Amino acid sequence: MIDRKEPENVEYFKYLVSIITNNARGTCEIKSRIDMAKAGFNTKKALFTSKFDENLRTKLIKCYSSVWY
Repeated sequence: MIDRKEPENVEYFKYLVSIITNNARGTCEIKSRIDMAKAGFNTKKALFTSKFDENLRTKLIKCYSSVWY
């Protein structure tokens, strides 16, 4: 009991960037992080599809790839 109220049981909740689940599996967390990465790439999509020099685009892709590996 907290302030004479019983806490609610939930299947999952988000804390900062992580998703905490009641089954202690990471599938929900993994899916969430993949979605965040996709959203990040979509915001920078113009950089990869623009008419920049090919060498510059290659450097950008290598830079972004090295962050996740």
